[in-house]
Amino acid sequence: MKIAVASNNNVNVSGHLGRCKGFMIYEVNDNEVINSQYRENTFTNHGHEHHHQHERGHGHGDGHSRLVEGLKDCQFIIFSTGGWRVIDDLKSAGITPVLTDERIAEVAVKKFLDGELIEKENGECRHH
Repeated sequence: MKIAVASNNNVNVSGHLGRCKGFMIYEVNDNEVINSQYRENTFTNHGHEHHHQHERGHGHGDGHSRLVEGLKDCQFIIFSTGGWRVIDDLKSAGITPVLTDERIAEVAVKKFLDGELIEKENGECRHH
């Protein structure tokens, strides 16, 4: 199983999912992390700081297909906040979004695996 964590610096859980610089990818076997790597966010325009350009404009067209494609090998993604559209698109693709206020990526994954991660009830950004 793989767990992605949105991160701007390979250490902390980032804020808005679409604006993070990359993702820490944790490979898990028997509930233990066996490998981790950083994957640069080349999937979203937000990752390249083009904050007002989504796929096919602000209407999002076919959704967040590039992000989903870039993380398709992950079963879960941990982040602080994200738009409701991306959350729905991740769920539709079989990637479970996990929103949390936990600050350190490695700690968030450990707590998630141990069933101790506190998930936010409402971390969805609805400003679009």
